[in-house]
Amino acid sequence: MKPIRSLSRFMNAVACGVLVLMMLLTVSDVVLRSLLRSPILGTTELTENMMACLAFLALAWCAVERSHLKVDLVMIMLPARVQAIVDSLTLLAGLCLVGLISWRSFLEAMVVKELNIESSLLRIPAYPFYYVMAVGFAILCLVMVVQFVEVVGKAVKIEP
Repeated sequence: MKPIRSLSRFMNAVACGVLVLMMLLTVSDVVLRSLLRSPILGTTELTENMMACLAFLALAWCAVERSHLKVDLVMIMLPARVQAIVDSLTLLAGLCLVGLISWRSFLEAMVVKELNIESSLLRIPAYPFYYVMAVGFAILCLVMVVQFVEVVGKAVKIEP
């Protein structure tokens, strides 16, 4: 788990850096537009692409820290073994879905690259952002595999 945790933390740090750059770009654009009547060309396109990076790079760290939303109103009333079994089934279903999303994102990135799709104003190629999405989901998959193994271990070890 430690290498996956470290990789997730690094990706989150990159996402934080992207957030800072996005904030600086937006503030600069507003200041230049207000004071000099000269906005930064393509700020919206750049911000949209940065937002994609921000979201997908931080996914795995959110899962590592278990800081996603979870409503366990009913689950807390169930025995620990049943909770572990339900958690393992939920993780397995999520793992299948996230794996599928990652795989299809890689395929879509290759198609977008082949079609040479670009942004309209700055002509920024779109495929790197598809790869960022695919990598973000792939790392989330790794985190979920580790969590699945941990939860199944709890389900097996818990005494009835």
